[in-house]
Amino acid sequence: MADNRDDSGDYERPRRPDTDTISYLRGLPLDVDQGKQEISSFLENGGEFPQTLAAAFSAIDEICMEIASLAGDEFGSQGVELLAHISAPYSELASRILLNACSGYHLHLATHRYGSHVVQTILQLAFSSSSEKDLASDPESPSFDNLADNLPSLAELVQGMVQELSPHTSDLAVHVCGSHVLRTLLCVLGGVDLVSSGNGNENRVDSGAILRGRKKNKKKKKKKKPDAESAGIPHAGTMRVIYRSNSRVNPNEFSSSLEAMANAVIGARELKEPGELQQLASHPSAGPLLIVLLRVLTYSTEEGKKQWEALEADKGDSIADFRLGIARQEPTFATGTLAHRMACQILCWDKDADKQPHAGDIIFGLSGEPRGSHLLETLLRLAPDEMHNSILQCGGFFNPTAMQEYCEHQVSNFVVQTLLTTIRTKEQAESMLKVAEKVISSGLAVDGTKKRRGILWRTVELASKFRVGQDGILKAVRLGFAAINKSAPQEPAENDANADQEEEGKKKKKQRKKATSVEVKDCVKGLLGVQIPEKEGDRLTLDATGARAVYHMLRFTPRLCEEVLKGCIGEHSVEELVAIAKDGLGSRCVMDGILSGPIKTPIFAAAAKELYSKLTDHWVTLSIDRVGHHSVMKLFLALPRIDDKSKLVEELVDGGKRLTANKMGYSVSEACLVEVFRENRKQWRKKIVDTQDKTEDSFLEELAQTAGESQSTKPKRKRKRKKKGSSEEEPANKKTSFPSSSVDTIINTITAT
Repeated sequence: MADNRDDSGDYERPRRPDTDTISYLRGLPLDVDQGKQEISSFLENGGEFPQTLAAAFSAIDEICMEIASLAGDEFGSQGVELLAHISAPYSELASRILLNACSGYHLHLATHRYGSHVVQTILQLAFSSSSEKDLASDPESPSFDNLADNLPSLAELVQGMVQELSPHTSDLAVHVCGSHVLRTLLCVLGGVDLVSSGNGNENRVDSGAILRGRKKNKKKKKKKKPDAESAGIPHAGTMRVIYRSNSRVNPNEFSSSLEAMANAVIGARELKEPGELQQLASHPSAGPLLIVLLRVLTYSTEEGKKQWEALEADKGDSIADFRLGIARQEPTFATGTLAHRMACQILCWDKDADKQPHAGDIIFGLSGEPRGSHLLETLLRLAPDEMHNSILQCGGFFNPTAMQEYCEHQVSNFVVQTLLTTIRTKEQAESMLKVAEKVISSGLAVDGTKKRRGILWRTVELASKFRVGQDGILKAVRLGFAAINKSAPQEPAENDANADQEEEGKKKKKQRKKATSVEVKDCVKGLLGVQIPEKEGDRLTLDATGARAVYHMLRFTPRLCEEVLKGCIGEHSVEELVAIAKDGLGSRCVMDGILSGPIKTPIFAAAAKELYSKLTDHWVTLSIDRVGHHSVMKLFLALPRIDDKSKLVEELVDGGKRLTANKMGYSVSEACLVEVFRENRKQWRKKIVDTQDKTEDSFLEELAQTAGESQSTKPKRKRKRKKKGSSEEEPANKKTSFPSSSVDTIINTITAT
């Protein structure tokens, strides 16, 4: 077949595709899901070669000389991507044929509406193998008619692509399609993939769908405003980075190509003054490209991979973290690496850390740009500790006036939230909390109409994480609600530096008086913003950031949580509490915040009992709910007295067959031993007592271990206890039974210290 190259123009571009070939592709009865099922069955059980894969191999052999032409057509590109999805994961030979067919046309395809998607799809699928052997070499597989002869390897094809695109990176970086191709190529060179985990359950590689383009609607519809869920869609800076599994090529082979691409994007020389690179950082296409490049350079090093493996080993419940908005930690780049040089060039960082003539202005400027702010947030996540602290200093984030200005801005307030999640040391946390308290007390971060509660959420999370400044945060919240109250004038964000000591003392007295005018429980109710749905079946209205802030307040020292618990339980009606327990976010933040806390302490134990009393006659309804049944099981474990547990189970028994009507109710029945209670209550009580004894023993062992770690400098010795009313010591090998009050005494002693 003749070569369909057209020499007109500044770069190679293929001729128009043949209409018969497009009709042939559109007529292929291929389905990706069906093909995967057939191939999986073949790999596991053997048997007949998959018909879908055989048809894909035959189609690739038929159109191999027209793939570049087809990639520029709307329907032809769909057919090529369909073939790539079916064949590339199971055949390296098919991947090489597809990628080689685009060689020489990469620049044209990278800037094409449809061709760019084809190139991205082939790159994403060609380097990860889903089978141990190349299925194209199977005896029953259709042959490729000697196409494998003199066919370059995958590494050679990618290196050729780098050489073809490197001279044009400045143009591709600002191109809406070309920047995406460069991002995918950088991920291939670094041996990583960007994945989006929308709900924490499934990881999806960020590749486009097979169908490109949408049919225009006959009538124009008004665009809906983005809701809270769509606002949390991950972008290039927050998408997960994972290392490619079962890679067909060692990423170390691309180290020189990766460095060449990085130099082509950011330049090979050090920047002394702001210029083109800072403009690229704020560009809608080049900004995400720089983010991906910085992350790939960080993850591609051996040190970055070790840090990633350690973080993956220590990660907790991903679904729970997603509900709570807990940020995922990332590896940091080392000083002297290519990623460090890139960060220095973006900020025009001076080698002398004390003299930064341009860094402060660049940080301030990027924080207010919709795209540049994402790059600055990525720098905060990936920067080493020393550079991270220097960024905070240069940006003026420890200055109350500058921080207030950052928080008031509609874009830079998100940078502040990321900054609060990336604090590294306790000293940093203490300094940052002092500044954040003034922002909160001004009312900006607690006023729901100003949409800055994310700052409060992240501040409370920081105080809970480092166990510092918790009293001050609660006082600042009370001052903030007093400030937005019409009956009370708003206090300034900071005291006048030129005021004398008498005026300053008067202001402090006014603040203390104002703080006492608003109770914490009222603040908690305002933060949650619970609204019962008017129609049955509608979802509960709840302030997401406020609910997450309340959750972290419940992780404060137990003595500070009493008023917060009153706001969660006492200030809400039974109907509202039932709706909260049935809501995914409300259940995770409020119910789990109460029932998964230090439930052995008297404050939380009393709160659990109050919650049980308030929701009496509703536990059966909650037990058969998809979300509510979790709260029932956790409350059963949290109730301090067996009599309270028995009353709860007795109500479940009265529910009859409703409890076993679905899987949720059945799981509650199993967890609470409802059937045992119905048959023999004494046996049920004995099992509950045995379970409580085991739980208390493990709790005391963990408590003793924690105390031993905190006093590691002291010599270890066995603690001997005396019997009540006796002066003789018990033998060391005799097991001591602790009453339930002893647990509370130990907890109170620890919290008091």
